Amino acid sequence: MSDDTPPGGGGYGESPSGGGASPPPVGGSVAPAAGAAPQLAGFWLRFAGLFIDGLIFLVLELLLGAIFTTTTTEVVGGVTITVSTGSSLPTVIIILLELAYFSWFWSTRGASLGQQLVGIRVVDSETFGPLKPSQAVVRYIGYLISGLPLLLGYIWAAFDPKKQGWMDKLAGTQVVRSR
Repeated sequence: MSDDTPPGGGGYGESPSGGGASPPPVGGSVAPAAGAAPQLAGFWLRFAGLFIDGLIFLVLELLLGAIFTTTTTEVVGGVTITVSTGSSLPTVIIILLELAYFSWFWSTRGASLGQQLVGIRVVDSETFGPLKPSQAVVRYIGYLISGLPLLLGYIWAAFDPKKQGWMDKLAGTQVVRSR
């Protein structure tokens, strides 16, 4: 086992419990046949997986926002004024949690929880194998960059011939169907 291979073999073809290989899904195996490229995941499947992951982090962000927000109420001239002030710390915490979450899932399981639920996974674009941890980190940084200009980096995958968003191009990855 090389240094790039996470414990348990990388999660490609394993059951979620890590107890060995799982049976292939109905209609074929997870891995492509020798010499055949896997089927690329389209924009809407990718969107659905990201949406599910986004819901997970929305809940965390709301909880952290509630913890780090202070509310002050004052009465000025008979008028009640309520001011809520927050901290940028929840945003920093969320970014670090997302970095850890996505990097770990992509490099050990091949897909985040949302991606697993919709049947897609992230692979190296050259080998169609598991991502290296450094590749997963670069892909997450690409996620942040892709969202900045009006989500253009995400939408790019809908029109790209290889169905790659900016994060995929930056990290050398592709998103493929796993079932």
